[in-house]
Amino acid sequence: MIIIPNPIGLGTFFFLIANFWIITERRLSVMETVDQVPKRPMVFYQMSTTNQSFLNMHYILKSLGVKNNRFMLALLDPDLAGVSPFDPNLNQMMKRKIFVEVMNNYWYFLREVVRVPSPGIPGGVPYQLHRGNLALNFCMMYNFNIFLELPRQQGKTMSAICRYLWIYNFGTTDSEITFLNKKMDDSKLNLQRLKDIRDLLPSYLRMDQAYSFNNKKIKAPSTVESVKNPSNRNIIRTAPSARSAILATNLLRGRTLPVLWGDEWAFIPYNEDIYLGAVPAYKTASLNAKRMGKPYGILITTTPGILTTNEGIAANRMRMNATPFSEIWYDMTYDEIMSVLNANEMSNFIYIKYTYQQIGRDEKWFTDICKDLEWNWDAIRREVLLEWSENPENSPFNREDLECVSRLVHPPVDVKPIKIFNRTYMLNIYDNTIPLRADYTPKYPPIIGVDVSGGYNRDASAITIIDSRTTRVIADFKNNSINTNDLARVIYQIVTKYYQNAVINIERNGVAEAISA
Repeated sequence: MIIIPNPIGLGTFFFLIANFWIITERRLSVMETVDQVPKRPMVFYQMSTTNQSFLNMHYILKSLGVKNNRFMLALLDPDLAGVSPFDPNLNQMMKRKIFVEVMNNYWYFLREVVRVPSPGIPGGVPYQLHRGNLALNFCMMYNFNIFLELPRQQGKTMSAICRYLWIYNFGTTDSEITFLNKKMDDSKLNLQRLKDIRDLLPSYLRMDQAYSFNNKKIKAPSTVESVKNPSNRNIIRTAPSARSAILATNLLRGRTLPVLWGDEWAFIPYNEDIYLGAVPAYKTASLNAKRMGKPYGILITTTPGILTTNEGIAANRMRMNATPFSEIWYDMTYDEIMSVLNANEMSNFIYIKYTYQQIGRDEKWFTDICKDLEWNWDAIRREVLLEWSENPENSPFNREDLECVSRLVHPPVDVKPIKIFNRTYMLNIYDNTIPLRADYTPKYPPIIGVDVSGGYNRDASAITIIDSRTTRVIADFKNNSINTNDLARVIYQIVTKYYQNAVINIERNGVAEAISA
């Protein structure tokens, strides 16, 4: 059986490779066939790929308990297994097969075709997949709005560029992509990076060569500020920042904005005014794109900003309001993911953040980059540890204390969905190894503390669950838009499903009294 998410933009085979389940499989010499259902296309896993990072990601997801752990190895045409898209001896039929695969299989494009420029390496290096850009690509395939944070030089910019190159060359027609950055030169630089990656594609996939039509030679229009694909009429435009709130409000007004990328968002002056001014144009364009089955979405990529600047405060507010991404989404359908997003009444954005440890960097890498930054802890905390903070002189803690605290913070080891009607909330689990009795209740009754807010998008309602013996935090929950009735239902499900013998301590205030009433 293949579970197909609600088609929201890419059509044909695209959603088949975004999210599918295995019911039958048999091994071939160079790959595994995953699924064969009457009247539906067969999807294969290319276990013979030479891109080791994609194989590694399959094993990483498997170790994390993700069942749908091989979608990034998807292959639609089994004839392409073991075939290099760069082979100079490819015949025209094989080139056509590769072209069709690239158009319908974004994972194949990343895995087998993309080459990223690298100094001293002619032809570039293969695209390197890790947990951070896997989450980014997965969510972009669903056309979600995304707020992405990754440590410095860990591929957030190049990953975005590869996605937009695919959309520009293969993913849609008659569409527009806008690149925005903190200054025009940086927007132009990102466009040039896209051209550089395009130039490393096999010649039959570049879509930039001049060609004849009705005895007229047509060449791809290209400047430092924009580029247009003459075959599908897609265009990429760059945009500068703004020097005033009025200019920011009008910066993107009037443009066609189905696809918008704001890079280094926390450092773009008047970013909030730019965003609010762009929303009406984006809303209209994205609805049209959705109706026509074309890609759309807003991507924000940034390192943490400074919380003493207006742009840093606005970016942080956008980040805090977004719905955190979870790797359990890989095992969920589109409708199930949407039930999680619908539980957030504050934002349509998804927040993706991965630490350097989570994307496979070790302590030697951390030490080396600290040396590169000359042990400037302001820069290290922002660029590497992804900390949003005010300038040190405004902090009551010294650098050593802040460094110690940051080292003690760690992400949840698991996430448990809690479904309330058509909304799904997430309970973060930090310790799933607590001792259990024979009846599977905790040996030491957990203590559940509940801080209740009114659900008015100001203060958050929070639940903290600790081990009564060690006082270690074993789970938590926080939401700033959940109403008091749903909060009560969440508490009920936590107790009945996971911690049946827990002791519950709810803060007594006006809201808590309203719950009891």
